[in-house]
Amino acid sequence: MENVLELRGVCKSFKTFSLDNVSFTVPSGSVCGFVGINGAGKSTTVKIIEGLLKKDAGEVFLFGEKELSPKTKSLIGFVPDSCYFYEKQSLQSVKKFVSGMYDNWDEEAYRKYMDLFGLDERKKTGELSKGMSMQFSLALALSHNARLLIMDEPTSGLDPYIRSRIVNVLKDYVENGENAVLFSTHILSDLEKTADRIVFIHDGRIVFEEEKDRLTALLKEKYGIEETSLDDSIVACIDMLKKGGNGR
Repeated sequence: MENVLELRGVCKSFKTFSLDNVSFTVPSGSVCGFVGINGAGKSTTVKIIEGLLKKDAGEVFLFGEKELSPKTKSLIGFVPDSCYFYEKQSLQSVKKFVSGMYDNWDEEAYRKYMDLFGLDERKKTGELSKGMSMQFSLALALSHNARLLIMDEPTSGLDPYIRSRIVNVLKDYVENGENAVLFSTHILSDLEKTADRIVFIHDGRIVFEEEKDRLTALLKEKYGIEETSLDDSIVACIDMLKKGGNGR
């Protein structure tokens, strides 16, 4: 199993916050939950991966390549936490623009997702609800044969039905064993249903990286946390870290 994404010792300093030696991997065929409270460093890390923010130190490998190239960039699909479309554009015109950016655009896949999500191309982006906008972003991201899907707080503010639909799409997406998802979120119930592994970041540092099924045992051994659900375990870990606890 190859690593679709690998971070090694990534650092980035701001006046009031810094990423400190951030390292983790996302293997092919996996959904990796990237979790932490707001301000922990999730979005900063995602921007560095995408090349939108320059790191101070460390290395980012995508599909085994150290530098982000046009080839590796075309293999990444990104779903942001909010709509980035001009509100008077039709969905059809947005699709025309986005599809022109990719040599490997898959019109059949695009149509499949538009039908699945019940989206009308004649609508203006400003007419979309948050859930519809998120699903349209996902349809675009999955329609150019991307092998890595990066989602930054994608289900925040969405109703349970839309969140469940998105989770099911992600499960199908990684079934081929080649694709992978980096799912940055603070809504842990979604990860209970779909994630294979969890990377937990707190105050700019990676606290742990572990297979989801082994996480309960890890937290009990390292921190003395005996909660059984992912949600309760992470909350207990955050509370401990805020109090300055370092585990056993």
